[in-house]
Amino acid sequence: GHGDDMPLPASGVNLMAPHQEGSWSFGLQANYFEPNNDLNYAVASESTTSGGGFGGSTVTNAQTRTYAVDSHPQWGWGADITYHFPGEGRDVTLAVTQLNSSDSDSIDQDDTNGSSITASGLYYSTGKGGGSASILGGFDTASGKVETNYDAVDLTFGQVITAGSRITLHPFAGLRYGYIDYKATAVYATEFDPDNPRNGASTMQSELDSTFSGAGPRLGSDASVNLGSGFSLRGTLGVSLLVGSMDVNSKNSIVDYSDGNNTISSQTDSVRDVDTNTRVVPEADAKLSAMYHMDFNNGYGLGFEAGYQVTNYFDAIQNNTVSTTIDTSTTYTDFFMQGPFARVQLDVA
Repeated sequence: GHGDDMPLPASGVNLMAPHQEGSWSFGLQANYFEPNNDLNYAVASESTTSGGGFGGSTVTNAQTRTYAVDSHPQWGWGADITYHFPGEGRDVTLAVTQLNSSDSDSIDQDDTNGSSITASGLYYSTGKGGGSASILGGFDTASGKVETNYDAVDLTFGQVITAGSRITLHPFAGLRYGYIDYKATAVYATEFDPDNPRNGASTMQSELDSTFSGAGPRLGSDASVNLGSGFSLRGTLGVSLLVGSMDVNSKNSIVDYSDGNNTISSQTDSVRDVDTNTRVVPEADAKLSAMYHMDFNNGYGLGFEAGYQVTNYFDAIQNNTVSTTIDTSTTYTDFFMQGPFARVQLDVA
């Protein structure tokens, strides 16, 4: 029952820790999140010349376009289980979130009006190799792909506080474990036909893999406004500070072909590995949602929730490994995802 609420010291607002019986809540969530999987993988330049410039001179108009892998929303999931302790509004929650995403793009000379394609982004960062393709240009085709694997596990303890009859606050604190694996691949080819490679045909592939895993404190708060008839508006703000390890490695492979039968005339592989280093990665997230909840007489309850969520891990990806080649500089970027979600919750008393 809710007749034994415990008042909390406050002025102006009647804050209460509501009395509750022991119970369980189980949640299952579908996410449609867009991660930051952008990657510039190729450049093509088109030049046109014309007369009629000042004094009859020739005018050259050069236009350069960068081709990129664009991010798209991807399906992911989450699950949570909460135990509500008997007594004054305390609970403990274990929550898991996972997103495995993949985005890709490709071009050939039909897309560049016949202009040759130059390698961009990844290949400059992972170092120049030998072979005829090391000029980084003159390619007929190019493709880029980004894959991101994300996992998070939260263990948090919370306290329910009611502020008046309509507002419920739920501050929480605990731990988060996070895992972010970012892998980018770019492939280039010139005069390459898998069935009949011509003399001088070549392919070049560059890979970059950045992996961070860490754990640390997490805290935040939920807030909900009761609209009546089982409906409520809910919001959450959370922050974490993860301490863990980042591992980065890159690989280039250049293959040159001679005439016929897929004969390889030379192959150059270059692998670079950055020593694993310790990183402190801050994280912040927010979500806003609407919920409908109904209680049944036998102690069961069912809730439906839909909303929008944003999550950002600061400097959690090393996506430009200049440090694997010629100097010690390092470029980090955030891991970011946003999008709508839908959740169903079962309460068992």
